[in-house]
Amino acid sequence: MRSTPIARCLPHPLPSLIACTLLSVATLLPAQGPKWQSIGSSTEGFRAQFPGEPQVSKNSVPVNGENFELRSYETDAGSTSLYVGVCDYGVKGAAADPRQMLSSAEKGAVEHMGAHILTEKKITLGSSPGVEFLAESDSLHFTVRMYMAGSVLYQTMVATPLKETFADTARFLDSLELLPPKPLAPAAAAAADWKQYRYADNGFSAWFPLPPELQKQTIKTESGPVELRTYIAEDPSAALIAAVCDYGAAAAAKDPDVLLEDAKKGAILNVKGHLISEKKITLGAYRGIEFEADSETAHVSARLYLVGNTLYQMIVAAPVNARFADTARFLDSFELIPMRSAD
Repeated sequence: MRSTPIARCLPHPLPSLIACTLLSVATLLPAQGPKWQSIGSSTEGFRAQFPGEPQVSKNSVPVNGENFELRSYETDAGSTSLYVGVCDYGVKGAAADPRQMLSSAEKGAVEHMGAHILTEKKITLGSSPGVEFLAESDSLHFTVRMYMAGSVLYQTMVATPLKETFADTARFLDSLELLPPKPLAPAAAAAADWKQYRYADNGFSAWFPLPPELQKQTIKTESGPVELRTYIAEDPSAALIAAVCDYGAAAAAKDPDVLLEDAKKGAILNVKGHLISEKKITLGAYRGIEFEADSETAHVSARLYLVGNTLYQMIVAAPVNARFADTARFLDSFELIPMRSAD
């Protein structure tokens, strides 16, 4: 049985969050006497029972200027298509509200299939929240379960022609197991090549274990739009972020402590977290604040500094139960350097 994969990525209700879904529409072929087998590994993060060897594919999907990898495992049992999909959203997924991610993924899947929901209910798999729903298009019936485990969206789906049933639907859906991620080997961890990256245009330097990627975003303030420049390096166990935003004259008339407090509250609100600890710090003559916060899925360690009219942020985001060993090394590496004058 041949299927045509259809990728669908929808923006999350919050601008920085997204949800993707990958589903399939099947054609019909006779059954071939399927033999059930266990597929998956800790590297992939799941294990499930399939009635035959699944076809594995990977797709790079661009969303809001970023690429996310969709891994799909698909096989057929007669006229029925069975599917497991995995999409890791990295730090954005870890910081998002899992229920909102699931809601967006469900809505995107149903709209893209041209289907309508028959029933739906909230479910869990261990500590991971999920949703189960039944939907129908003009030709197919879908039974779908989705789970958010940290930053990763897992989907299982059984698609059958209308007026047909698949006797092993529950067997397939119930077989999904979420596995602990494979730990990074000590040798691999030691091989991380930390280097100093100097950004004279932005007036700072910092050390990263791999080359950071620059992202630019225009944000609105009371005094008009300003540009946020973010340097991100995603280590296997964390996301390391250095961000710069020059507020210009808008910051000159405000108390630095008030600006830092507002920035801290905004960062915590953005990850839907709660404050764990905080303290005032300095960087030479400049004021700053250091804090830690937790959301349901992520732990954030951050230092913020206000240097004149410019806000600098150093952030480490890691899974809530797996702290990043080099958090202090990254945060301590921040230095102010002479800013290159604009030509």
